[in-house]
Formats: sequence, C-alpha cells, structure tokens
Amino acid sequence: MSDQDWLQLELQNDGVMLVTMQNAPVNAFNPKSLGELETLFVKLASDDATKAVVLASDLKVFSAGLNLKEAQHYDLAAQQAIVDGFHKTFLEIFAFSKPFIVAVEGAAIAGGFFPVICSDYRIAGPRATFGLAEVRVGVGMPAGLMEIIRSMLSPNDLRRILQNGAAISVDAAIQAGIVDELVQAGDALGQALKVARDYIQIPPKAYATIKYQNRQHAIEALKAEIAKSGASGPVPWFTAETASAMAKMIG
Repeated sequence: MSDQDWLQLELQNDGVMLVTMQNAPVNAFNPKSLGELETLFVKLASDDATKAVVLASDLKVFSAGLNLKEAQHYDLAAQQAIVDGFHKTFLEIFAFSKPFIVAVEGAAIAGGFFPVICSDYRIAGPRATFGLAEVRVGVGMPAGLMEIIRSMLSPNDLRRILQNGAAISVDAAIQAGIVDELVQAGDALGQALKVARDYIQIPPKAYATIKYQNRQHAIEALKAEIAKSGASGPVPWFTAETASAMAKMIG
C-alpha cells in the first residue's frame, strides 16, 4: 500500500495504522484530496493487516476544511464535484467498519470537522478548536453531511455550532460530546494509539456489526443522497453571497 503525497502511513506492530495528514499549510480539501482520502479508507477497510486506524495531523492545524482560495472560483461542475467528494469520502469514513480514532491538537473546522465527527473516539489537546463554518462561508451544509452531524450532535449543540459558524474551544467540545478525552499539549497522538490498541481487543466482527447498527440510519440516508445526486444534473451549492463571504474569510 503506497502513501499519497499528503497522507503518511505507518503500520504499527500491533496492527494500528497511523495516518498523518501533512498537506501544508492547513490540510485543506479539494476534490482531488478528498478522492485520495476516500481511496485510502477503502483500501484500509479491506487490508487484513490493519486492525484500527488513528488519524492525526503533522501541522499546527488538524484541518481547515475546504480550500477557499480554490473554491471561490468554482464553476457549477466544480461545485458539484466538491459536494460529491464530501459525501462519498465521509460516507466511507463514517461507515468504516474498524475502530477509527482521531488525535487533534489544532483547529478542525468545516470540512475538517468531519473526520473528527465520523470517528469512534476523539482525543484532543488544549489548543484544539472545532467548528462548522459553512454559514460564514456563505453556503448551506450538504444534505448528506447533515445526516452525519444530526446523528452525532444534539439539536441544541447543532443549533449553536452550525447556525453561528464560530469555532468552539476544546472545553465546549467536550460538553457537546465532540471530544471524548482531553490530554496535555502534544500527548493526543500517544493517547490515541493507546486507545486504538484497546479497541483492537474487541472481537472485530462484533465491533463492525454494532458500529453499523448504531450508524445505520445516517449511513443509508447518506447513500440515498449520493444516489439522488448521481441521477440528476449538477446542482449549485454556492449562492450570490458565497464569493464575497469566502473572500472575507480568506482575508
């Protein structure tokens, strides 16, 4: 299994696969990088040597989500491609049958929030922040991604986080159930590997069954959104507000 340019893979002796994102400066996503992330999780799902996956970042930021510098120039086809990319990639990660643990030391914002919320256990350092900034970028949430966050967050937490669009602190993320464990700065990865080693002691078939049962409704709804998109022509994601909102966010 070969590494992508920005995804460094390191299989531990116990079968925990460490995936480190290193797409400087902020691990931003575009259709190409989303496709690479999707392809990786497809491969890891069928790789017998991989018992669990830990995702971390080699940068100060975990992921800032959509690459706004590119996205502000997207035409209709590109808008459809990025929405399809988000849907297919995070379906693959959300439905991933093996234990998936994240280690977050920096910001996980907008699209960069989804690897966190799709994971099974989330460990964060004190400087981690989390947010769904779509409203401030001038776009709605893609319908399939709404299914994921609705299944993972309470209505009131979703109201505060999604409708305001501002990042929240790690303490607020713990209260919202986004973060499971707070550790000292620099310790998130080590603890994530430790937690993953505990998870792989669970019978894998039972784990995959229980995880699917827990997530089945959202998985099937997301699959339906993907099928719906494939049966129709391109649908605009952006509005008349989007370009100026993106430019303001970029600064």
